[in-house]
Amino acid sequence: LKPFWAQARLAIPSWLVAPFATSGGPRQHHRMGALFSRFNEVVQNNPRLKKAKARTQKLLSTAWWLGGHITWTAMTGIIVLGVPVFFEYERECQLFEQMAQAQNAQMNAAAPPA
Repeated sequence: LKPFWAQARLAIPSWLVAPFATSGGPRQHHRMGALFSRFNEVVQNNPRLKKAKARTQKLLSTAWWLGGHITWTAMTGIIVLGVPVFFEYERECQLFEQMAQAQNAQMNAAAPPA
């Protein structure tokens, strides 16, 4: 049983393959597919490699799941806890600016005639 990418050989025009081909010419992609097929056969026939592949896939899927949950938790925490603090800080800064402007306006006002 061959993997899906090795089952169908699509006719790829040479003008499309030529920029990516190295010294092998326009049929370089067929050799690459053969390498992947051979590698897959070796992995499927060796029980230790099969077990290592399964463990690696499980590790990566678990890491992806955990990373997604950590990211979701962090972003939710920032939105729920951090954003209101930021807006309150901005409001307080505006209040202090208004107080400073009022104080400057009083100090710059002409003194009442005595």
